[in-house]
Amino acid sequence: MAFHMNKKFLVISLSFFLISSEANPISHVSYISSTPDVSPVASPTETADVDASNSNGASVKNLVGSLMVSSISKTEDFVNKVVEKRLAKIVDAYKKDCLETCREVYEDAVDAMKETLEDVNEGNYYKANVDVSTMSSNMETCKECVNAIYGQDPEFTKFDNWAHAIIEDALTRITSVSS
Repeated sequence: MAFHMNKKFLVISLSFFLISSEANPISHVSYISSTPDVSPVASPTETADVDASNSNGASVKNLVGSLMVSSISKTEDFVNKVVEKRLAKIVDAYKKDCLETCREVYEDAVDAMKETLEDVNEGNYYKANVDVSTMSSNMETCKECVNAIYGQDPEFTKFDNWAHAIIEDALTRITSVSS
């Protein structure tokens, strides 16, 4: 039932998107606005490529592939510019353990992104769905740790919000082909 509701929501969302893009043509969709201040940023995707009904999954393959490539780079950049920088200054054992956990789970998330990229390129959307879900679990582990140790940390919150938007977008596109 939930899956059927998600399909309806996807169709309604895509219908709204298509109607609104005719009234106000958008040249691209971007994830830049909610990203942390690290580069490179996620690449924009052309609206002409958004076609979830494409039975062979070519547009989904291109869009999810683009999301994963840019997300790998952005996540690695976040680890290097935020997590590693904080680790270099930390003396407190609890904070250090938390940041090391974040580094580890973000590295695991990057591995899951690479797996997703391979799966999508091979047309294995079921496995891609599992890998994207793994990314989400990895990101959630760090979020819980940071919230427990730091509270609402702006850098981590911004990155987490961006990551979850990417994950949600990738899952929506993957399930549109695998269903």
